[in-house]
Amino acid sequence: MANIPFRPPVAPFSTSVALQIPSDLDTVRLLIALVAYVIVTLVLLFILWRLYRREVTALRSQIEEKEKMAQEALAALEEERQRLRQALQEAGLTADLPTDQPLDLEAAKVEPETRETLASIISRINGLEIAVPQAPPPTTPDLVEMGNTYFLLGQFEKAIGKYTESVLKDPQASKAYYNRGLAYSNLGRNEAAIQDFDVVIQLDPSDPKAYANRGTAYGGLGETEKEIEDYTKAIELDPTYTTAYYNRGLAYTTFTLYEAAVKDFTKLIELDPWDARAYLNRGVALGFLERYQEEVEDYAKAIELNPTDPATYYNLGVAYGNLGNFTAAIEEFDKALELNPDDPRAHYNRGLAYFNLTLYEKALQDYQRAADLAPEDPKARYGLATTYSLLGDAPAAIDFLAQALELAPDYGYTALTDQAFDNIRDNPAFIALVGG
Repeated sequence: MANIPFRPPVAPFSTSVALQIPSDLDTVRLLIALVAYVIVTLVLLFILWRLYRREVTALRSQIEEKEKMAQEALAALEEERQRLRQALQEAGLTADLPTDQPLDLEAAKVEPETRETLASIISRINGLEIAVPQAPPPTTPDLVEMGNTYFLLGQFEKAIGKYTESVLKDPQASKAYYNRGLAYSNLGRNEAAIQDFDVVIQLDPSDPKAYANRGTAYGGLGETEKEIEDYTKAIELDPTYTTAYYNRGLAYTTFTLYEAAVKDFTKLIELDPWDARAYLNRGVALGFLERYQEEVEDYAKAIELNPTDPATYYNLGVAYGNLGNFTAAIEEFDKALELNPDDPRAHYNRGLAYFNLTLYEKALQDYQRAADLAPEDPKARYGLATTYSLLGDAPAAIDFLAQALELAPDYGYTALTDQAFDNIRDNPAFIALVGG
C-alpha cells in the first residue's frame, strides 16, 4: 500500500484572501476622506450662501431706499407743480405765456449728489443687471413751462434762470429766447431784451411778435424811431396785429405825430371795437390836436367799455375843462377820485375847475391836497398862491408863490402877467419875488 504523502490542512482562508485586508483599510480611509471633503464643502457652500444672502439683502435694501428717494423726489416735483398751478388758477392766470403783453413753477430739486448716486447704482442679482430708476432731468419744454409759471407770478429773475437753462440745453429754443426777452423787458433790462429778440428774429424772421416786443424794448431806451420801425415791420408781417397798432400809436403820440397816432388807434378800433384802451388813447391824441369834442366822445366810449378806469374819467374831466364846461369837468374828477382818492392830478384839476367857477374855498382844499400828495410839483402851490391872492390873503399868497418859484423859477414870468395877482402886485414882498 502506497504511502499517501502528508499534506498540510487547507487553511480556511487562503493566502490571497489574507493579503486583501490592507486594501480594504485604504478604501475606508478614502471614504472617510471623501465624507470629510463633502462636509467641508457643504459647510463652505453654506457660509458662502449666507454671505450671498446677506449681501443681496443689503443690496436690495439700498435699492429700495434709493427707489424710495427717487419716488419721493418725483412726488415732490409733482406736488410743487400742482401747488404752483393752483397758485396760477387762484390768480386767474394760465400756464401759457401771453404772447402780446409786455408782462414760478420751480420743481422740487433732487440734490445733484443724490441724482448721481441714483444714476450709478447698478446691481447684479441672479445674473441680471438692474438699474435703479431716477427722477428724470427737466426737458427744454419743462424748463420753458417752469419759466412761464415764474413769469406769470411776477418772479422774473427766476423765470430768466429757467429760460437760460433751456437755451443752454437747446440753442435753437426760440420760445425760451422770446420769453426771456419779455422777462428782461419787465425788469427794465432793455439791452438784454433786444439781444434776445435779435436771436428770435434770426431763428424766425417771420415772427411779428419778436419785432413788436423788440420795438417795446427800444421804446424803453428812448429810441422811438427804432421802436416805430419794429412796430411797422410787425404790422407788415401781420396786418391784423392789434398790439402792434396800439404800441405804434403810443409811440407816435410820444413822437408828437398825433395824426399818425389817431390813424393807428382808428385801425385798432376797426380790428377790435371792444378795446377801451384804443378809444382812450385816440382821445389823448385828439386832445393834443385840440379836437376836444371828438376827444370827449372817445372817452365816453372808453368808459362805456371799461367803467372802472380812473384815468379815463380824469382825461374826460380835462377835456370838459378845455371846452370850458367846468361843472361837467368837476363831475368827472369826482368819479376819478372815487376810484383813486390819492391822485394829485385829479385834485389839482378839480381845484382848477373850482377856481374857474370862483369857488375859491373848494379850490384851496383841492390845491392843498394836491400839494400834500405831490410835494415836488409846483402847480398846486402856484394855484394856492393865485387863490389866496384873489381872497385878499397877501401873506399866504406870497408864501405859496415863493414855494412854487423855488420848485420852478419860470413861474415868476407867469406871475408878472397873471391877473390873479393884481391884488398884491404892489406888495414889496411880491415885487421882491418876481420883480416889478
